[in-house]
Amino acid sequence: MLKSHLTGLTWPVVPNRTNAAVLALIYQFDQSQWWTPERILDHQMTQIGLLLRHFRDTSPFYAERLNAIDIDLSKPLGFDDFRTIPPLTREDIQSAGDSLLSDNIPKGHGRLLTASSSGSTGRPVTARKTDVNQTFHRALNLRNHLWHKRDLSAKFATVRGYDPGVAMAPDGQHNKSWAAVYQTGPSVQLNSAHCTLGEQVHWIVKERPPYILSYPTNLHALALRCAELDLRMPWLKALVTFSEALSPGQRSVIEDVFGVGVEDMYSAAEVSMIAVQCPDKPGNYHVQSENVLMEVVKDDGTRCDIGETGRILVTDLHNFAMPFIRYEIGDLATFGPPCSCGRGLPTVKRIFGRVRNMLRLESGEQIFPDIAALHLNEIAPLRQYQMIQKSFTDIEMKLTLSRDFEGDEEAHMRKMILDALGRPFNLHLVPVDDIPRHPSGKFEDFISEVKG
Repeated sequence: MLKSHLTGLTWPVVPNRTNAAVLALIYQFDQSQWWTPERILDHQMTQIGLLLRHFRDTSPFYAERLNAIDIDLSKPLGFDDFRTIPPLTREDIQSAGDSLLSDNIPKGHGRLLTASSSGSTGRPVTARKTDVNQTFHRALNLRNHLWHKRDLSAKFATVRGYDPGVAMAPDGQHNKSWAAVYQTGPSVQLNSAHCTLGEQVHWIVKERPPYILSYPTNLHALALRCAELDLRMPWLKALVTFSEALSPGQRSVIEDVFGVGVEDMYSAAEVSMIAVQCPDKPGNYHVQSENVLMEVVKDDGTRCDIGETGRILVTDLHNFAMPFIRYEIGDLATFGPPCSCGRGLPTVKRIFGRVRNMLRLESGEQIFPDIAALHLNEIAPLRQYQMIQKSFTDIEMKLTLSRDFEGDEEAHMRKMILDALGRPFNLHLVPVDDIPRHPSGKFEDFISEVKG
């Protein structure tokens, strides 16, 4: 049932202006998802051409950047011409300051809003957006719910990092609804950045939400704790992950313990939704091409072929306040072949973590260690871990255990990790009482301190 806006009208409902805009986008999304990739790209190029002309005229930074390359914006923009624009880095954004921003945002785009990245990489970015971007975010979020056929009448829980004092344990925060446009069940929130795993478990058992949205690393840690406690949550319908890269190992552990599927989405504070897990083929993600253009490129800037892993560049199609044009977000991904579901939205086979979350070898090779896939908690009562590569030869692994190692558990765990890494590292297992998360609530289970 749609949310009522006008007094006395409950059916048919006349939505307010914001909800009407979201419904209009959803209507268009329902059609454009089935377009051919060529048609989708054609519309993206038309939109980006408008965006580039706007920032050429209103952003000193982009006026200089665009004038330095041979691109004629008076003509229809081609993808090859678009790719001559240098990627925008976090360093560019921080050094450019206000010269990057538009000094003449179209009035119809509404208020100027602010969103900040978590800063977990050490280079936080503050993004400026408008009400138009917020409307797209609401529509894409609603599409995700509809794609996965979530029960809108159910309770929806969010366990993530908030500012200190917001949604704090033991009670969290309670709201009446959790999606735009439609009437829904209640939503509840808990601040994972300022509570323990034990407090999270207690809160979830008390609230009994059918849906939980959280970071992959947090749900993985919760799964390990629930396995240790032999705790089941039969009321769960699905778990939703966001903000961090979800590894196959994490997915396996979470689904095994909780007995429900994980529905992942790839997003960033700077540009909102980037890719969402396919509702029909869970092994695939679909780029949200109505919101962004996503590229995957090699280190030399050339395009990656299907099946090749490269750096993600993302372009926000509708932000006329701050240009995120070929923005190098810091993550890696692999495009896949067209999805058998029939959608023309580009398919991503896997989204990897940050570049700094790769194990670096002296040969120059880099690999992503998926330690969660080893199910180390079956060897010893492991609650949490963090692996840190100190050098090409040394790795430190912090372990939070519910008790000390017994018998040959430590030797067994050490062998399993080294076998998985496939290299004769000096592995230092370091039991600790706690492994703190970033103040944002995010967590990196692998960090390389070896310079690239």
